[in-house]
Amino acid sequence: MASLTTNALCIPTMVAAAAAPRCRRSLLVARVSPAKHDERQDPAVKVDAAGGRRRAMVLFSAAAITASTAAACGVSTTTGQWVAIENVADPYVQDLGKWAVMEHNLQTGEDLQFGKVVGGKQQVVAGMNYKLEIETKGGPSRFYEAGLFVSLPPEKRMLNSFKPMAG
Repeated sequence: MASLTTNALCIPTMVAAAAAPRCRRSLLVARVSPAKHDERQDPAVKVDAAGGRRRAMVLFSAAAITASTAAACGVSTTTGQWVAIENVADPYVQDLGKWAVMEHNLQTGEDLQFGKVVGGKQQVVAGMNYKLEIETKGGPSRFYEAGLFVSLPPEKRMLNSFKPMAG
């Protein structure tokens, strides 16, 4: 049977003097050991199982990496569960909000100005989903909910939704 070895390292940093430590960088090393197979016992497994085992290990590795990195950074590891973002003042969360407003402007031609992220939730998937509550400035301030997906490294961002909040 194939085996998977993982090792997660999370380096906490202080965002502000009064803020709690937040995990800023993660390093995860995954190594898959190939299964030993005796062709004399079952020659049919040689052709079919090699690709199937590889695909299964890749999927298993992706799930293990996501869960392991999230656990090391103090994020809920229950896949699919939405959890409130504890520190919305974190520069990474604010950067996500600013990026969401800029991306919305590119897609629609509007000229919204980013104010700040005032609330949000995150969800562990094969990457991370975010629902951010964003305040815009310049003229009457309005609140929007942005739905984002951030993939596993190499990080890629995708704006899934951007809609006004009822207020």
